Amino acid sequence: MDESREVGGDAAGKTPACRCASAVQCMCRGVLQAVFACIYVLLVVFLVYICTIADEMRSIPACATSLQLPRHTGCNRDDALCGRRYDETVHATMHNAFATTQDHILVAQHRGCMRSALVRGVRSFMLDVHLTSSGGVALCHYLCTMGKVSLPGTLHVFLDFLELNPREVITIIWEMVPASPESPEGRALHRQWRQAMSDSGLIPHMFSRAQDRNAWPTLQRMIDDGTRMVSFSNFRADHATKAVWDMWQARFVAQTPFDSLTKRQLEANCLVSTVFTPPWTMPWQPLLVMNQFTVAGAIGVNTDESAAFADFVGIEALQTINGEQLLWHRVHNCAHCLARLPNFLVVDFWDSSGVLEVVRRLNHLSANERRHILRGNSSACPLPATK
Repeated sequence: MDESREVGGDAAGKTPACRCASAVQCMCRGVLQAVFACIYVLLVVFLVYICTIADEMRSIPACATSLQLPRHTGCNRDDALCGRRYDETVHATMHNAFATTQDHILVAQHRGCMRSALVRGVRSFMLDVHLTSSGGVALCHYLCTMGKVSLPGTLHVFLDFLELNPREVITIIWEMVPASPESPEGRALHRQWRQAMSDSGLIPHMFSRAQDRNAWPTLQRMIDDGTRMVSFSNFRADHATKAVWDMWQARFVAQTPFDSLTKRQLEANCLVSTVFTPPWTMPWQPLLVMNQFTVAGAIGVNTDESAAFADFVGIEALQTINGEQLLWHRVHNCAHCLARLPNFLVVDFWDSSGVLEVVRRLNHLSANERRHILRGNSSACPLPATK
């Protein structure tokens, strides 16, 4: 036999092929090559992600240092809202509000901080409270090792804002992790959260459900009573541990889905999730949370900034969802479908979205426009989209 063929070459003098000594060695080599390729891709993606954030941050003002608003006679800076009941107003809402780039969260869902959001007009905040590995509590998303924000520090920001601005009403929607009152961890988290609330100085400002069980009060009434902080949580505490100001969110709130993957899914889904059937048979007039975000936001992707790339490569999950006109279109259609206006319009990346403009438009609908929406229109309900 020709020796060149014996070592894997050929008569033409080509470079001999590299052979493994065994099948196991070949498999190991293949695995290592795949691992190095994955690491390389992840590094490239991470660098692109960091560079994209740096580019976005150039247009974001520094986190607000002063929480003082100009003096006004309105309610939430709007004279038209003073005579409206709490459930007749729409609030711009930050999803996972603590997870901001300015608060040093790596996988952030907003660039600008909560202080800036308060100054600009955001009045509702979704906050996740976790038990940390040390047994304390902090505001985190997924894992506290990926970044956390101080709970007492955040409560102090809200207290400062309320005391500086006596005509503003704020809402917090809490998600406890874990939320089960049956687990020791859940009870420990709830106990420490309650203590943090008590220590914060916010309790005198809290709205209590015991004040009026028949209807939601007007914003002016809440301002006059000094109860300008509203709190909902997903922790169903028993009577022995329940605070009168801590309203179980499943009893008072209905919400649209929060797991849409794409813009198409989001726009095609106005279904409402609640423990009550039908959704509006609640003890009080219910509040509607309209979730206007996709899973991309939860992994730190600002689709308002990735739209051009998404259109170029055809990745639907990266298409923009929160521009003013797109946001208005979805909210308006779902409102007609549900015969309900939203109370909380929830977005990721509030500072590059049109949420403040859309909320202003919704709060200034004419009486005829409101009546038209509240009559409902099933033909406005979008067809379900497949994932």
